[in-house]
Amino acid sequence: MAFLVILFGLIVTATWLKDVDRFDDGWFSRYQQAMRGLVARTSLNEPVRSTLGILCVYLGLLVLTVILDSLAKGLLYGLVTMALHLLILLFAMDRIQPGKLANDFLSLWHAGDRSGCVSYLNEELNLEAPLSPEQGGSLVRQFKRLLAYRSFERMFMMYTLYVLAGPSGVVVAYVSYQLRAELCSDGDKDLASRINLIIAVFEWIPLRLLATTFCLVGDFSQCFSQLRKQFWRFDVDGNNSELLAGWARCALAESGGCAPCEAADDAACNESAMAYEIESLRGLLERSQLVWLVSVALITLITA
Repeated sequence: MAFLVILFGLIVTATWLKDVDRFDDGWFSRYQQAMRGLVARTSLNEPVRSTLGILCVYLGLLVLTVILDSLAKGLLYGLVTMALHLLILLFAMDRIQPGKLANDFLSLWHAGDRSGCVSYLNEELNLEAPLSPEQGGSLVRQFKRLLAYRSFERMFMMYTLYVLAGPSGVVVAYVSYQLRAELCSDGDKDLASRINLIIAVFEWIPLRLLATTFCLVGDFSQCFSQLRKQFWRFDVDGNNSELLAGWARCALAESGGCAPCEAADDAACNESAMAYEIESLRGLLERSQLVWLVSVALITLITA
């Protein structure tokens, strides 16, 4: 069933929901604030209240998921369970495929709308630091980094946790990523660092599995060499986007190996070459997605 759920999820996101960004995640902000607000009213000391509030945010959705999964079990020969799992996966996954994200950005890029590129990075990919429209090379580098990590976070990570832990694993990942975004925007660095640590632990194995996939569908020699150097690295800050972007550059054999173009911000930098880099990254992610889909199918057959 895991293979069918992921397959249907990909079909739905690539066809019916291809022009939809995502389901409204605004409910999560209200939910987590309400849960943490309830705990904040207790007489416990502040560190305990903060930790307990975060745990309640996780437990509330996990308990609901387990209850719904139990109620749906066996109904209509498993079709209700499959529909429930698909709905949960669609909520957690990104509804815009990497190809569409790249196409949208490239449309703005080829039109010369650099301000539109900056707005797109801010609105769709949550750019951390502001960029100037004149920084063309930086715009492309940041887009590639955020595109690679967004694809990992919203697709490859969800695939892995769904295969390993079912819908509960997907819910834990979704809550973690949403909480990190909420806490970072609220400036709560202490709690955000705790969530970052949880995410870093969850991402360690899937991130290296994706890097291994890059080796298989890209430049094996350069990517594997870089992966071997950084394989045991653990980022306590939970920021793996730069690490993943480096492996993607190696897999695409950009800039003579793993380093970004030093002249990317100069006027002499070839804009068509930078657009080609985005298209190459899109192809790398789509090939990797196909490899993971086949792998899930094989795992499902073996463990069935």
